[in-house]
Amino acid sequence: MICAIAFGTLCTITDCSQRKISGKVLLAGGICGIALTSWHLWNGSRDWYDVLFALLPGILLLGLSILTEGKIGRGDGDMALILGLMLDRAAASSVLLTACLLTAIFAGAGLALGKLQKTSRIPFAPFLLSADILIWIMEFLQ
Repeated sequence: MICAIAFGTLCTITDCSQRKISGKVLLAGGICGIALTSWHLWNGSRDWYDVLFALLPGILLLGLSILTEGKIGRGDGDMALILGLMLDRAAASSVLLTACLLTAIFAGAGLALGKLQKTSRIPFAPFLLSADILIWIMEFLQ
């Protein structure tokens, strides 16, 4: 989970400053995710079924990026896909759903207060990071 938070932090920094997630950050995260997944598979703490289902939120987000013709950024889908490599299926799904909920709350409040327009672009990486931290805290408290 710590690797996912560190990766999410780097993605958030580049997404907020450059309006896109750096390819170098995605590459480094991908390498880390593949290494973690390989270790878990070798260790027996994860199986291929879990890895496949952990990747589904990222695949869904990438599909939505294609369907919306880029209104949902490809980097967000790539980030979610890499988070799926770093997390198990329950955490990966929880992070994506929590990030969507946080984004909806933020966008709704921004629209209600007149700070955002219907056409405003909101970076998604900070919400994925926030959700990752919230899920980690909730797992830690159990």
